[in-house]
Amino acid sequence: MIKSLQLFIVSILFVMLSACAAKVDIPNKYLLNRMPDVVPVKRKRAVILMVAPPEIRQIYNTTQMAYTMKPFEIAYYSLNQWANVPQEMFMPLVVQTMQDTHHFKAIVTPPYNGRYDYLLATHILELVQDYSCGAPVVRMTVRAQIIKASSGSVVATRQFSAIVPLPQRTPYGGVFAANKATAHILERIAVFTLRTV
Repeated sequence: MIKSLQLFIVSILFVMLSACAAKVDIPNKYLLNRMPDVVPVKRKRAVILMVAPPEIRQIYNTTQMAYTMKPFEIAYYSLNQWANVPQEMFMPLVVQTMQDTHHFKAIVTPPYNGRYDYLLATHILELVQDYSCGAPVVRMTVRAQIIKASSGSVVATRQFSAIVPLPQRTPYGGVFAANKATAHILERIAVFTLRTV
């Protein structure tokens, strides 16, 4: 009986130790989902705007969250990630921002096959937490283009950048700053689009 009890206790301890040894750290996942506090509004026109899926530089085309500690170097957090690739999270924010301007007859997205008047294309060029000099910041840069559908010609191109200080020197501080940068850039893209179309 005592030997059986000892064997049982040893088995339980072995299972517990195995579970501890096999413990895997699960990454924290974060969203990029902040909308602008203020969106410019303009009188509605009979214009249909197509919003193209955003493009992104290859080094940011990942759920891994990028940071830099020194110039010309990019690294990624191992235990902090985006919940989705940044361009997938950015797309609905662009669509909603354009809808909130109340300027367009309709906002459409692929695979829409009907007629539209203008195409809004965006390209995320930079989205990085920068610890390389002084106080850490998030740097975000997005290029926007307005293309006339009837001719395929580029009507206007503009590049928008935001540099936002991290409220705390942590990955989550970087997420907070990235959301603030996103909202700021979305507002500027809306102003640019309304002035162009």
